Formats: sequence, C-alpha cells, structure tokens
Amino acid sequence: MRAWVRTKRGPAKSTLQLTSIPTPDVPTESSSDVLIRVSHVSLQVSTEMMMKAIPSLPFSGPHVPELELSGHVVAAGSRAPAELRTPGTSVIAFQNPLTAMLMGYGVLAEYVRLPSSQVCLIDPAVDMASASGVHCSGSAALNMIRTAGVREGHRVLVNGASGSAGSLLVQLCKIRGATVVGVASGGNEAMVRELGADEFIDYRRHVPLSAYLAQTYADQPFDFILDCVGTQELFVHSPDYLMPDGTVVNIGMLEGIGVTVWNMLVNSWLPTWLGGVPRRYIGISSPPKRDDAIYLADLMEQGRLRIPVDSVFPMEDAVGAYERIATQRARGKVVIKVSTE
Repeated sequence: MRAWVRTKRGPAKSTLQLTSIPTPDVPTESSSDVLIRVSHVSLQVSTEMMMKAIPSLPFSGPHVPELELSGHVVAAGSRAPAELRTPGTSVIAFQNPLTAMLMGYGVLAEYVRLPSSQVCLIDPAVDMASASGVHCSGSAALNMIRTAGVREGHRVLVNGASGSAGSLLVQLCKIRGATVVGVASGGNEAMVRELGADEFIDYRRHVPLSAYLAQTYADQPFDFILDCVGTQELFVHSPDYLMPDGTVVNIGMLEGIGVTVWNMLVNSWLPTWLGGVPRRYIGISSPPKRDDAIYLADLMEQGRLRIPVDSVFPMEDAVGAYERIATQRARGKVVIKVSTE
C-alpha cells in the first residue's frame, strides 16, 4: 500500500516521502482489531510542529504521521463489536498519539489496522472529509469546555474561533447556552458568526488585542477565555476583562513548543506575590477519546454540529497540505483524501 513516511526531522517538504510499505495483516479470528480502508485523514497542527522538533527514533518505524481518519471496514476480528464487523461499514477512527509519535504507526496510509476501542460508526450520509476531523479537535474542544465548566448564562471568549478546535468550541458553547465572542481575522467573520458567535473581534484591527478587550469588556467581563492559539499576552492582561474567579484554558502553541511549556508552568504556578497573574490558568492536552467521538458524531448526524473543512488535498500532495496547516490560517480542518473510490 502507499503511505507517507517521515524520514528525518524537518518541515514536510524535506522529510516526507510517498512510498510503498506492507499492508497491515487482516485481523485474526480471536482479535478485536479492525482493518480499515482509509478515506480521508485530517491533519494536526501539532503533528506539523512535532515533525520539525522531534527526530525519527531509530527503533521505531515506518514513521507514518497523523492521528485521525474516516474510512470503511475491510475486515475485523470476532472480538470486535458486531457493528464494526461488516465490510464496507463507514467509520471514524484514531491512533493513540504516543503510538503515532514514538513508534511511527500513524494513519496517513491507504490501510490501517486499529483496536476496535479506537473505532466508531459514522452515518454514511455524513461527509467523510468532515467526519475525519471529529476525534482530535472534538476531544480538545469538549475537554476545554468541561475543564472550564461552561454552562448556560456564561460569557465566553474563544480565541482562534475559525480554527479546527475553535470552530467546534463556538458551536458547543452555544449548545450549552453560553454567550460567545469569537476572535479571528476579519476575513473569517461570516464563518464564525454562522457557527453561532454572538459577537466577533478581528484581532488584526485591534492591536494589541488585550487593550481592546480591556476597553470594551471591562464592564462585562468574561467567565472564561478558551484559547486555541496560545497568546500569552491574552492571559497576562486578563484581569482587565476576565472575572476574578474566571479561567483561561489554553491548547495553543503559537509561540512554539518550548515557550508554550514554559508559559504554562509560569502561568499555573507563579504566585501573585512574585508577579503572577491573579487569574486561574489551565494548559491542557487532549488525546482523542472514543466516547467523545460518539457524542460528536451524534450531534453531526442531528445537524446540530458541523466540522468546517478548510481544504482537501489529494494523497499525492500531502506536502502542500502540511504547508497549508503550517500557516496557522486554516479555516477549519485541512484534510487529505486518501482513497480515490
């Protein structure tokens, strides 16, 4: 089968190769695994960053990147759930992030074999490109909302509201009855408002953003700031527009992995008497969860949630897809169409 393989540390154009590797074995009778013909793969910003920062480990391989996909069942072991054993069944699935990053067994390939605990059904009427982006962005958005405790009546600022996680946050916060102010570039205003945002802020028009927020929202501060970008300035000045018992929840890494990790440590642990910000800060990572995907897939099937797709690239142009996601200007998911069927 064809797969994209990472050969070394570096940007996609210098490290990725489309090559042939062995097709996974058909699951044995006693197995609970599922063999899937991949339809679409959604790319992660974190994967693109990791490829530049972390070398391929010599004891692992074949260093196939990516975590989440949509596809169709080819075969499954007898211990897999009955609903996953019928060939042709439409599914969404994910790879364990540690398995993908450390061992190299990602999903940017024509076939993948995964434990059934990482696979769930999707209505075949749902667009497969959109469905491929359910797991990672969906689990991240749900984790942010649950960590913050967003509920009806809250005022929430979503920074990066047009991105893959931010676009879901806007919708999920509205489902919970919150008032949402979305931050993105002006060209994405129509999209963010269509997703349900009550107000929109163009960060390019208001520099620095923190000064505009302080001027506009000092008298009606937010209960929560959900930051999908990783803007340190937003937290540093948050007492000007965030409730005293409010929280900043961050998943973004705009300033790079090292700087973001340092900021998370300082923001979380530096006491106010040493100059710490008198607001709660939580930096989280959100590995995909099957239960989250089932819940989100149900919302999609009901028409209450949509996963915006920025662009779909052919399998042969994965490098172009990674270059698009590296701009951090994608409006929703960047997707690779693997199967031609």
